[in-house]
Amino acid sequence: MTEAELITAFHGYLGEINSVLFGYISFISGFLIMCYLVASKLSKLLSLIVLTLFTTASGVMILRLLFLRNDFSSLYQYILQQTQSGHLELPWIGTNPAWGTQLLTFLEVATLVGGFVGCIAYFILQRTKQSPDD
Repeated sequence: MTEAELITAFHGYLGEINSVLFGYISFISGFLIMCYLVASKLSKLLSLIVLTLFTTASGVMILRLLFLRNDFSSLYQYILQQTQSGHLELPWIGTNPAWGTQLLTFLEVATLVGGFVGCIAYFILQRTKQSPDD
């Protein structure tokens, strides 16, 4: 790969990672609003369907982020190796340690999983909440 192709792939991965990350944040925000408005009014069957759909969609988005992050980490390590061996002249890239991408992968996936767990807990809380008219 040429330097231009590597940098294009680098920025492409970053853009896709941000898209998935903020898409998921929007997704769980919508779920939390739904929980507040209608969770206590849903039947058991509808609750099961909603939780199944939410769990499936969350799993897909979390795995997508994990896979993108792993590919990005591999690309970053490759760029570092090529730059350090003198095959590439990219002095402005590689100032961060290679383990930094792995740390960010862990933190982002942990944040998304925490959001998922928090949403499920909030759904259960809202579901068990008694209406003021009872």
